[in-house]
Amino acid sequence: METQKKQSIEKKEIIFLNGNRAQAVTAPPGTPASDVIQALDIQQPKALIMIIGGAASLNEALESRLLQLFNRGIARAAAKTGALIIDGGTQAGVMSLMGQGVAAQGRKSVLLGVAPSGTVTYRGGPAEGSIENSAPLDPNHSHFVLVEGKEWGGETELMFEIAKTLAKGIPVVAVLAGGGDIARKEVLISVRQGWPVIVIEQTGNFADEIARLWKRRKKKSSFIDSLEAAEIIADGNISLFPLKGSSDELANMVLYQLPVHMNRTLKLAWERFALYDANAIRLQAIFNKLQKWILSLGVLVTLLALSKIQLEKMITAGLFSADFWKKSRIVIQSLQFVLRHTPDMLMYFIIVIPITLSLLIAIANRFKVGNKWILLRAGAEAVKREVYRFRTRAENYSDQQTSELSREEKLVNEIDSISRQLMQTEVNLSALYPYKGSIPPKMYGAAASDDGFSVLSPDRYLAIRLGDQLNYYQLKMTKLDRQLKRLQVLIYILGGIGTLLAALKTELWIPLTIALVGAFATYLEFQQVENTIMKYNQAATDLANVQSWWIALPDDAKKDPKNVDKLVGSTEKILQSELSGWVQKMEDALAKLKEIQEKEQAQKEPSNQPQNAGQKSSEGQK
Repeated sequence: METQKKQSIEKKEIIFLNGNRAQAVTAPPGTPASDVIQALDIQQPKALIMIIGGAASLNEALESRLLQLFNRGIARAAAKTGALIIDGGTQAGVMSLMGQGVAAQGRKSVLLGVAPSGTVTYRGGPAEGSIENSAPLDPNHSHFVLVEGKEWGGETELMFEIAKTLAKGIPVVAVLAGGGDIARKEVLISVRQGWPVIVIEQTGNFADEIARLWKRRKKKSSFIDSLEAAEIIADGNISLFPLKGSSDELANMVLYQLPVHMNRTLKLAWERFALYDANAIRLQAIFNKLQKWILSLGVLVTLLALSKIQLEKMITAGLFSADFWKKSRIVIQSLQFVLRHTPDMLMYFIIVIPITLSLLIAIANRFKVGNKWILLRAGAEAVKREVYRFRTRAENYSDQQTSELSREEKLVNEIDSISRQLMQTEVNLSALYPYKGSIPPKMYGAAASDDGFSVLSPDRYLAIRLGDQLNYYQLKMTKLDRQLKRLQVLIYILGGIGTLLAALKTELWIPLTIALVGAFATYLEFQQVENTIMKYNQAATDLANVQSWWIALPDDAKKDPKNVDKLVGSTEKILQSELSGWVQKMEDALAKLKEIQEKEQAQKEPSNQPQNAGQKSSEGQK
């Protein structure tokens, strides 16, 4: 059966008057799509673009505008991504425009037309005018599938079977302009396949119907009387594109839906970011653990020293004497023995813990884990800034600024400069662990809804860069504010406990409260909680102002490259300023922390009285 179907496929070459040679096959309905693809010798592309829409003649103004969009927009995006384009194949409406667009781009893309064999005319086949309600094949297509039949729409099933076969493992996007009942059916199939649909507004008929319904979709009172349209609106991933939008914006929208065009240079930039980012996260975790151990052991040694003195006082007072215990049983006598010798055991801990503490401080200061973490975080964020500038084609990466050096060359130069500066710091003294996760990284890389590689329109940049960072600041400020309040409340409580101990004539334990207050205050200091909240607040306010400015701009002004540069430049400068301020404050805090710890280490002696420990803890609080 399969052999018979293969034999029923007729292959021919159509030579058009413009010199274009197209490969064509005629196949009966139900022919396996794989057989058709094999007969045409079409290899699986990197991406797929479905063109859906009106075949009727267009008015002159609309045709001229759409030709620009199909040429500089869709055809250019297809050439960049290596996408194959599928449409109805005739020299009419959007299919003719698509053919002209591909031809204008140097025929770099495979353009496959699928049409009923009994409704089309072409050179070497049915003559023009010989078939009623027919249309000529477009002379700019590279391949045709002529499905046996005499009804328009009879080709739809095989067209989408071919599309689904080619689409396995690659991204697909459908573009709708105008269209009638057949377009309605084709868009519905696209939605059911989970393919995103770009609708060009003001192109008439079904495209305008979908655009209108999509804008009203959130209104509770909206009612859709068409079952097909209702399903498209409910389940579809619809993007509206204004007819007056620029060709570059349409190309960017198509490119966003086709993340296959992973620019190799951009991928290398993300890999560099991932390397710095992963090692920054690792070193930050090590630094935090070291500091928590240092602070905890500092408090513990004070606790043990005070406990030793308290027990010695109790022993001196005869609390653990034989008369006190009287004739105790064996268990009580064992407890008496332990308590009497506890001061001696505590003495060993009081000696060992400061040694351990000194070792941890020496490790922290010798390997400079904190400094390396801060420098790596700064380097990673610097790389990410260049990635977003590159993807928006803004500032140094705009068309005007890349006449001598390409965008890729400029990105490489910037990344190399960042890396060289980073390697001239303490980071160069330790190995960077290789990163083996996804690209871009999920934690601090691209936003959840961003593929990390597609070209960004200004509005898309506003959402996934500015909006995502603004949301991060707001969530982080809430978390830090809760942490700050908890620790400040604990500090106040400990201060009150110290006053209570003094009132109860138990001054011996006051140094413990001082040590705890010093530990919490030092933690807040090296974490720079208050400063970080202040910086995040300022950055969030500035970003919100940029966001408001852009939203308030008229549509025409948003197309001005100067305003796009201002949007990207202002956003990235705000983020850079926040990071630079944080880095400087963190470096100052680490230098101060190192100075305090070295001073404490020099003054520390195992025989010091608890009062000395309390004094040193208060120094840490300062």
